[in-house]
Amino acid sequence: MSKEQYIGAVILLSVGLVVWFVMAFRPQPVLSFPPEQTLNTDSLRRDSIARAKAHRDSLREARWEHIKDSFQRIDDARFAQWTAERQARYDSFRLADSLWRDSVGMHYVRKIKKDTVLNLNTTDTTELQLIRGIGAYTAGRIIRYREELGGFYSPVQLTDEALQNLHLDSLLPHFTASPDSLRTLNVNRCSVAQLVKHPYLRFEQAKAIYQLRRKKITLTGIEDLRALPQLDSADINRLQYYLRFDKAF
Repeated sequence: MSKEQYIGAVILLSVGLVVWFVMAFRPQPVLSFPPEQTLNTDSLRRDSIARAKAHRDSLREARWEHIKDSFQRIDDARFAQWTAERQARYDSFRLADSLWRDSVGMHYVRKIKKDTVLNLNTTDTTELQLIRGIGAYTAGRIIRYREELGGFYSPVQLTDEALQNLHLDSLLPHFTASPDSLRTLNVNRCSVAQLVKHPYLRFEQAKAIYQLRRKKITLTGIEDLRALPQLDSADINRLQYYLRFDKAF
């Protein structure tokens, strides 16, 4: 390469470097958008965010509905299986019971005639179930209530509040009762806890009787209780069969 060519190449390279340097470090112009275009861009951004949120919420709702349906199907299947198992056990029990009764010559008792009358203080659950309209549950409730009372002095007690949901009003002609064999409480020796166990005495009534006894030392009869405001005439009339007033000493 001659000297002239070398000088020309250096000049061209220098010019190219100057041009590149100017283009690289020249400040870029700031682009300005009209206000309307800026507003449109923000609105589009908000719309896209709203659409994305709505889509996300719809996916979550669909997933939750799917989960609920799955659990509902599982519960329905379990309930159906449980019902079928209970029905199968009941059928097998009834079949075994029937076969056993046939083998020993036993049969289910029939309901007795309408004119039959039972003594409430001596009958048991088996005899009570002979009355049409009384099953095992009702018979058990009657016997338990008899034990709590200490016996029945009248069939009308079957309509007491404790047995009100059994609806025994129409069955009263089938029963009789006598106050001769009732279990009574000695008021002069009973504590509040013993008195309140009786179905006809509330706590405040039992406490009032106990305090009156402590005040008078010894109560002589049911008439002594009429002075208590906690007891009305109806309470006195039904309590007189279950309270006695023997001397404490």
